[in-house]
Amino acid sequence: MSVVGFDLGNESCIVAVARQRGIDVVLNEESKRETPAIVCFGDKQRFIGTAGAASSTMNPKNSISQIKRLLGRKFSDPELQRDLASFPFRVTEGPDGFPLVHVRYLGEERTFTSTQLLAMVLSNLKGIAEGNLNAAVVDCCIGIPVYFTDLQRRAVLDAATIAGLRPLRLFHETTATALAYGIYKTDLPENDQLNVAFVDIGHASMQVSVVGYRKGQLKMLSHTYDRSLGGRDFDEALFKHFAAKFKEEYKIDVYQNARACIRLRVACEKLKKVLSANPQIPRLSFAGDGTFV
Repeated sequence: MSVVGFDLGNESCIVAVARQRGIDVVLNEESKRETPAIVCFGDKQRFIGTAGAASSTMNPKNSISQIKRLLGRKFSDPELQRDLASFPFRVTEGPDGFPLVHVRYLGEERTFTSTQLLAMVLSNLKGIAEGNLNAAVVDCCIGIPVYFTDLQRRAVLDAATIAGLRPLRLFHETTATALAYGIYKTDLPENDQLNVAFVDIGHASMQVSVVGYRKGQLKMLSHTYDRSLGGRDFDEALFKHFAAKFKEEYKIDVYQNARACIRLRVACEKLKKVLSANPQIPRLSFAGDGTFV
């Protein structure tokens, strides 16, 4: 039986399978390597992953993303409070002091914990893996940030259990990155140590590690992180810039429209990616129907 690994990102997830010929990234139903970490609740059903992302712009208040930021954190956590300011969905403090997410589902108001929401995401990823392997998937490894607390690690394990998975190990993302680099290297020194630094800028956080390599072995020398610095901060800077521009030129306040906010954020993320590879792009403008071109 192949071993399945889940990389849980703040914005998207990846499923990989270890086979005899190496590590294969499993494609989802849209033949993509990344699956959005989104759960969208509708009047008749849930939409998870790719389907959830497609439904989120039309139903922003019932589309739950960035679940990883909610996981295992008290509602009073200052970092969580900063995150909540940008979420289009409603979050309140539960009886145990942890966040509760409010949605309208199957015609009534419901609440879910972050652990329950992560379990839905994991269940969807489990289905993707099973579809690729044509076999049931139970045993797995799950990647987590190096800065996760014991509460957050336990929340991941609980979510996996709810999803019908049995995690063999929670794997630090920094260690996974180091292994991915070194596992196929055939020119590593036998005596001297090769030191390599890895910088991982995710959607909402940043991790840096320094790893020492010798033939057949690696040693994690050091790591550090910033839990609140990631790609979304670049998106937010672009978002604030264009929100001010649209208010000045079109007299439109996108902050008053949740759907417009989501569409502008999506446009800003695309803009960031294009500008990462190109020195300039056509000017972003408001189309008048709530979309940005």
